[in-house]
Amino acid sequence: MIIKQSPDPVANVAPLSRVAPALAVEEIASTVQDQALRASLLTRGQDYLGQVMARLQPGVFQVNINGQSYKMDLGQQANVGQQMLLKYVADSPVPTFRMLGQAPGQAPLDTTRLAGMMLTAVPLPTTDAGVTTALSTGARILSQQLAHTGTQESSQTLANQAVISHAPQNPRVLAQDIQRALTSSGMFYESHLEQFATGKLSLTSLLQEPQNQPGVAAESLINKQLAVLENQRFQWQGEIWPGQKMDWQVQLQEEAVREDQHGADQPTAEEAPVSSTLKLDLPSLGKISAHITLQEGRLRVRMAAVASDAANRMQAELSSLAQALTSHGQALDALAVVREE
Repeated sequence: MIIKQSPDPVANVAPLSRVAPALAVEEIASTVQDQALRASLLTRGQDYLGQVMARLQPGVFQVNINGQSYKMDLGQQANVGQQMLLKYVADSPVPTFRMLGQAPGQAPLDTTRLAGMMLTAVPLPTTDAGVTTALSTGARILSQQLAHTGTQESSQTLANQAVISHAPQNPRVLAQDIQRALTSSGMFYESHLEQFATGKLSLTSLLQEPQNQPGVAAESLINKQLAVLENQRFQWQGEIWPGQKMDWQVQLQEEAVREDQHGADQPTAEEAPVSSTLKLDLPSLGKISAHITLQEGRLRVRMAAVASDAANRMQAELSSLAQALTSHGQALDALAVVREE
């Protein structure tokens, strides 16, 4: 969606309509009947093309085979939109396939573990037994873009042409400039559209985002947005201040569990750790990096330097950094400097 400014743009914005909930459909076939029907649609010994449709949980995916949806364990290397060749070998107690390989042009799965292996396919419930579903044009485009982002790592990185800040000596201003670069990157444009429609964001702020700038490639932005959504990771490269390059990554670690939870409860979005990694090559310190993790208001910082003298200089200032953080009310769990080999 592209915003074009009119003489009175706010007056033309209609309120969002109430979305009616989807109604449940009546069950018309039992699980056993549904499974038998699906098995009858497959022929033992025949090869089928499977496409990864969605990630259900870590390592487990929804796979479409011959128009039917199955749950399969494919490991951490699978990507949504990926296609693979499967041979149907058995139907009892559940459909079983042998992994033959990848469809042409696909990013590889964990072939060491999966090549030639038998993969069980647990049928996923459908709303109407025996009805084959088809993806809409929009859904097919999104599926293709997800497959594209899985095969090109560079497409997930946002390369900024403008300098983030002109105040490297002022930490407060520098932090505000970095925050602005993240929020106005275009990666969260749809969320900002919702805020604009509810009066929580100004039109001026919305018009500054890349989607409303001339000459911006929409497909490239979609690739990056889908990569952020799928991986819960934002990657940025550019000049943080004039002449100083920086690689920056921010990631929401949804699957992390505190030690005292013993894996029983997954953290909520508010409790999940957010990690940030910065990499710079500074004139006086050389190549350094900082890995920062924030969880439930508590901070852990690990800094690394390639040069030993740089690591020593950073180590000497560690107590001053700790005092600066805690004096502003920041709870600090760990702060360390290491030499990076």
